[in-house]
Amino acid sequence: MIRKNNRAQVTIFIILALIIIVGMILLFLLIRRPSFEVEDVENPQAYIESCTRDAVEEAIEILSEQGGDIEPEGSVMYEGREITYLCYNANYYVPCVNQRPMLVEHIEGEIDNHIIPRVENCFNGLKTELEGKNYDVSMGEMQLTTQLHTRQVVVNINRDFKMSKRDETREFKNFKMSLVHPVYDLAKIAMEIANQEAHYCNFDILGFMIIYPEYDADKFRTGDADIIYTLRETATNQKFKFAIRSCAMPAGL
Repeated sequence: MIRKNNRAQVTIFIILALIIIVGMILLFLLIRRPSFEVEDVENPQAYIESCTRDAVEEAIEILSEQGGDIEPEGSVMYEGREITYLCYNANYYVPCVNQRPMLVEHIEGEIDNHIIPRVENCFNGLKTELEGKNYDVSMGEMQLTTQLHTRQVVVNINRDFKMSKRDETREFKNFKMSLVHPVYDLAKIAMEIANQEAHYCNFDILGFMIIYPEYDADKFRTGDADIIYTLRETATNQKFKFAIRSCAMPAGL
């Protein structure tokens, strides 16, 4: 009886151990974040989408810190960065003039200019790796456009792409990348601030945050009569900074 009980206990321990191991494997599979396998070059859609996403995220990170410009012009130095004026007037006591009345469209163009050479490199890298796997690859001209929407950035790429191996040929014409990001919404708020600064030499931050609690706004006046605005979406902590010089007062007044 004692031997039977020992065998039964051992069996139970083995079953419990197997249950724990299987449970841990299932838990790992469930919580693991999905990812695009860039190394899978035989899936051109996923390869180009992932590569394009990296380029777009880089562009947005730069322009969000610099008032919507990748390479700012008409800007002020603040905390080691050039930040573009969205509304500016060099004279004292005078309201500013809106410098970016079509800020959203400007940002779309900035993203395009930044990512086009990088996406071209993505395609060239894909072609090289496929040829290393004995594919014959041909590509047409590339057309790329970026569109900003509420909490979304969409990049559409039109390009004839053909890969052949033995008797199998696969053709692609359209590639698309979609990224969740509030840059459109933050840019719209920035335009509203610039418009109010142009008309009233002021923007009511407190009133804005009461009406739109999902956003935070900070207004910092420098010693040179410039104003640095920082907008932030509270849920994601994504930010957008820009500069204003409106109805500036001489130092000491």
